[in-house]
Amino acid sequence: MFRTAVRPLRVLFLILVLFKPIGSYARNEPGLRPQQESDYGAKFFDQLRSLFGRFRDADLQRAFQTAAPIPCSELVEDRGEWREVAFFNDNRKLGDWYHSSLEEVRTDLAVYIFSGPCRGERGPVQLTTKFPVTESIDAYNEGKINFKQIAVNVNAPVSAIFDSRTQAYTFELPYMFLVSRQDGDGIYSLNPRSLTDRNKFDPDVTDHWDCKAVRGADVTYQFLICRTTLSGRDDAASRNRNTAFGSSAYFILSDGKEAFSSVKLSFGDTETPPAPNSTPPQPEASDRRPPQTIPETAPPGAVWQLPDFRLAVVDVGEGEFRIIFNPETWKGKIRSSQVLSGQGMSSLESARPQEGADYCVWFPGFSNLMDRLLTEAPDEYVSYSVKAVNKDRTTSASIVFDMKTHNGVHLGTLQCFFPRRDSPASIGFDRWSSIVGDHLTLEVNR
Repeated sequence: MFRTAVRPLRVLFLILVLFKPIGSYARNEPGLRPQQESDYGAKFFDQLRSLFGRFRDADLQRAFQTAAPIPCSELVEDRGEWREVAFFNDNRKLGDWYHSSLEEVRTDLAVYIFSGPCRGERGPVQLTTKFPVTESIDAYNEGKINFKQIAVNVNAPVSAIFDSRTQAYTFELPYMFLVSRQDGDGIYSLNPRSLTDRNKFDPDVTDHWDCKAVRGADVTYQFLICRTTLSGRDDAASRNRNTAFGSSAYFILSDGKEAFSSVKLSFGDTETPPAPNSTPPQPEASDRRPPQTIPETAPPGAVWQLPDFRLAVVDVGEGEFRIIFNPETWKGKIRSSQVLSGQGMSSLESARPQEGADYCVWFPGFSNLMDRLLTEAPDEYVSYSVKAVNKDRTTSASIVFDMKTHNGVHLGTLQCFFPRRDSPASIGFDRWSSIVGDHLTLEVNR
């Protein structure tokens, strides 16, 4: 019996045969992290309850297809933090739920954080996800720790890109943890079972998301409908969006903020066209606002975004790339050697990486110019290079990033070691991100 709404969550009951999404997908009801009092007011839950009733009886595929694209500026507005507030499966026998109170929202620790400069209303953005650790939730429910001590795993950011075909923002969450197997079928979760397992996600499985906006005449809060499908990373056939019934799940996400305007909610029913020469109804004065133009493409110039999670890290050297140092974590440390491992960072003197674990070491260069690495656009001052170093009798396989000013002054070297590999040539971006966490971000110019 659970003591509160905090529960072991987001378990994906999906039957995988050769990693094809031909089975079932469901999740248990969660609970969320504390919010500001001004967010998620009483009217929010009235609207959510109404939406839940409509979606529960609707054809979810059709509802998703007829939903509206969301502009980039709305995704990243304010802090860009979105939370799960409702869940459905194509197969209703696998369950659905929605949050019905502020308390349930406050005790859910999962969060989706969209961020970026929005180069155009359909420009790419970054998404960082956070999910609580299952053993930590269990400890809280057993009264062993307090709420603030619940451990939360922060995943490395991924790219969210606008898909003109589906009119949705799409992204992949490769952070899937195998919970168990039943008759050879995998049961996966976005929640790591323990802190020691938080980087041990299944390398062959990914969770694909497509998100669109929910609009309605009676909907003043911001809602997203997101279709998710679990599949094999390298299985091209599994990425066909016309998946089998029950293999897709749908989440309703919200940032808890009221939108500035609203439009009619549609589930794809045919509208009755206005009579010829008739005057279309005019909005109330309070609803009038200038029409928004959503450009098809971002303005010319550099468009920096995260690489595909499957891209080999050394391949970024074939084009332009840059490394962003998080100013919050590197301030006061960038001028000294640091070790990064398991998303953590410590000084070279105190670092104790686990035996056989991947890790990176930052070796600073000419310190007088080091602050150039902490700017929002370091590529304006810094040039980057990358090379792979194979394992030999004395050293582990590694990837070496070298950073210099454009006139050749050495700023520093980041060397990432992979003790269990003979060659680092196939090390993917997702594996590198699992080492450096949010301390470093690798971006490519598309």
